[in-house]
Amino acid sequence: MIPMKNSDTLWIQKNFLDSPDATLIVQDTQVVIVNNAAQQLINGLNIDVNYLIQLVQTDMAENQSATNNCFNCVVKETMHHNSVPIDVMDKNQLQKLTFTLDYYLIDSENDVYSVVIRNNATVDRLKKMEDNHDIVRKINRTQENERKRISEDLHDSVAQSVYSSIMTLNRMKTGDEEKDKMIAQVQEQLRGTLSDIKSLAVDVRPAVLDNFGLIPAIHALIKRMQPSTDIELDFIDRSGDTSELSGDIQTTLYRIVQEAMTNAIKHSKASSIVIMLVSHKNKISLEVIDDGVGFKMYTQKSYNGSSLGMINMNERVKSLNGYFLVDSKINEGTTISAEFPYEGTKVE
Repeated sequence: MIPMKNSDTLWIQKNFLDSPDATLIVQDTQVVIVNNAAQQLINGLNIDVNYLIQLVQTDMAENQSATNNCFNCVVKETMHHNSVPIDVMDKNQLQKLTFTLDYYLIDSENDVYSVVIRNNATVDRLKKMEDNHDIVRKINRTQENERKRISEDLHDSVAQSVYSSIMTLNRMKTGDEEKDKMIAQVQEQLRGTLSDIKSLAVDVRPAVLDNFGLIPAIHALIKRMQPSTDIELDFIDRSGDTSELSGDIQTTLYRIVQEAMTNAIKHSKASSIVIMLVSHKNKISLEVIDDGVGFKMYTQKSYNGSSLGMINMNERVKSLNGYFLVDSKINEGTTISAEFPYEGTKVE
């Protein structure tokens, strides 16, 4: 058997036995330790452990044929890691499952190695999830770049053209009271249009987010939205230095605040909305809390059927390895939460 110290036994109990990877520790031809995940897999599929070990030994011997199949020599000379494919019949589901046996040399002197049983279907699903997350990230970056371009065009081209028209009309005044009154009315309409264009440009993509970062952008958003509602808007910032946050995460946090506030103002009938941004030891968390009427969860897929919506917010957060939650109760308000792993400055 493998000689073990008390510290080794403690490590096995705390780390190995509860590991999510189905793992066996083998000495020579005998299985000496089986963790919980492996035991459940073996029992559930009625897998012959001796067959698994035989497959691994055969693969070791084939990889080291020059050793004349001396097993001890093979273990000593084998690669630290290799893989063996295996098909297992799931008799309950009546389907064939494909696994990979990854074996790792641990102790060549005592002929000890580990065997990790990996479900290829699970690995494939994880790969597809990562590919999907990558696609979502690329789509969101493309959308935000396009938003930025449209915002700049609205501000630099369309808004300037409208402003130029206002100035041109001003030079067209002749002193004729009736005509000058009509010109003044048109100018007033154009000023309203100019204000709408500037507001739209900021909503599409605020320049302050690109130029100054997340915190000033949230402050500017609240300042812009407060005059249009009687709801009290409050921002509690305990985020510390967020300059190291990626542009994707900063944009996503801003969009969540924008979406949540817009929906709460339109539908919640709340008296207050509180935005909390807090930096913890290894993450940054955002909460947007309103004390409004709430809604029934899982029956309303989005607040207003436009913009990000809850589903799109969730996908956007997950694509950045974040966590997203909507919690709402009738007459108790709604809380929208998001968290991202982040080694930033913790604020006590």
